Amino acid sequence: MDRNEIISGIQKYESERRFRHTCSMTDMAVSLAGCYGIDADLVWRTAMLHDVARDLSADEMKSIAEQYGHRMSEFSLRYPRNMHAEIGAVIAEYRFGLKDLNALNAIRYHVSARPGMSVLEKIIFFSDFAEPSRPNHAAMQYLYRIARTDLDQAILRALRVRLDYQVSHQVPGDVCELCCAAFDFLLEESLSKTAAGKNAAYPGAEMLTEAETDKALAVILRNGLPLKSVRNIRCFGGFQGDGGRHVRPGTILRSGDLSGLTKEDADRLKDGAGLSLVIDLRTPDEAGRKPDVPIPGVRYENIPLTQTPRTAETDPPAGGPEERKPGYADRYARIEEARRMYHSISADRRSREAVRRVFRLILDEKGTVLFHSAGGTDRAGIIAALFLYALGCTQEDILCDYNASAVASLAGALQSDLLKSGDGPDPRADLEILSGVVPEVVAAGFYYIETAYASEQDMLAEAIGFDREQLCALRDKYLI
Repeated sequence: MDRNEIISGIQKYESERRFRHTCSMTDMAVSLAGCYGIDADLVWRTAMLHDVARDLSADEMKSIAEQYGHRMSEFSLRYPRNMHAEIGAVIAEYRFGLKDLNALNAIRYHVSARPGMSVLEKIIFFSDFAEPSRPNHAAMQYLYRIARTDLDQAILRALRVRLDYQVSHQVPGDVCELCCAAFDFLLEESLSKTAAGKNAAYPGAEMLTEAETDKALAVILRNGLPLKSVRNIRCFGGFQGDGGRHVRPGTILRSGDLSGLTKEDADRLKDGAGLSLVIDLRTPDEAGRKPDVPIPGVRYENIPLTQTPRTAETDPPAGGPEERKPGYADRYARIEEARRMYHSISADRRSREAVRRVFRLILDEKGTVLFHSAGGTDRAGIIAALFLYALGCTQEDILCDYNASAVASLAGALQSDLLKSGDGPDPRADLEILSGVVPEVVAAGFYYIETAYASEQDMLAEAIGFDREQLCALRDKYLI
């Protein structure tokens, strides 16, 4: 069929709304085809036909399967959302003359993905996932920018979201297996490729691109504190804020909990860093189970940012990929949880008040302030993002600081000069991922800020409760 015949045929199957999605998704797929040097015409035909069965009823799809002698898979019978993909491939082959096996597989697996996908399959899967009309547009655009240079990394993140949907909607575990298998295959393929490269990504940092990881590591090298008993601890020095000024180093810190704090590190914080206030963002139950070690002369405030603990922070993954894989649903499927946490600062009255209390303390405290959650990722990340935003820092810098939690140091790694000299074994092998770090959620948060408020000042007044005078005072205090 020529293109006009395909378009005319598809319009008989799809609603007007569905057809708009199809056309938009096809535009994205064709643009990605150009990035990866594959047949743009084949990509166009595959993309246009990917949802051809989406508006058919289950009975209609079963009838089509019977007509062409196609035996419906157990996967589609158990998970009806996938049925249109499977029958779409049947329609594409027998009614539209699409014979290319990669193209048919791309249609059949565009919902679930599968291990060993071809480049065409990956493009169709990702383009359907990130098509501009999808919810969380900013996060999808963030992933699309990644996909133009690193399709596998973008799909890993997309699969994480897809699995999160399946877990949060209590899809039976055996139905999730194909999607999990696709994730595991792509993860191991990605790690095997980077392990052989000169500038290999850090083992476990598979949720960040190499460029993101390198920028995050630079933040850790610049701002990390050489404490052995506190994880993910750093300041905000060097980020550029309002009026070309830069954040004053060492005057405010973020970290994981202080439950393992040694006397040596306590002295460094108190006497070396001038610490005078610790703000614990955990719930009282969390703080009770793993209480902070008190530092004489330092004041403590427990201000729960949310009413429930952040699971990925309280139980971060350990070890290599083989150790993480069995707990996939618990370790990686965190997108919706993280999104709810970020939106709570505007939607939940108690969370809003907690954020405002934290910022009043930050503004009023004379000495150095340290705020922390359990792992120092999401709850500490919210306060850190708002703090840098209030100081006028760029979104890129805020994301770099957020991503730094994904390459937080293990014991002693930051103290090594090998990172700077390049001699000897690469100590980056000692860096681990904290799976709660989801940069596209932060990107979506920025989009929410930009669209929900008339101005930056309105947003800051709502989120942290500061008027213009207080905002200027905060900037004068922390910018030089």
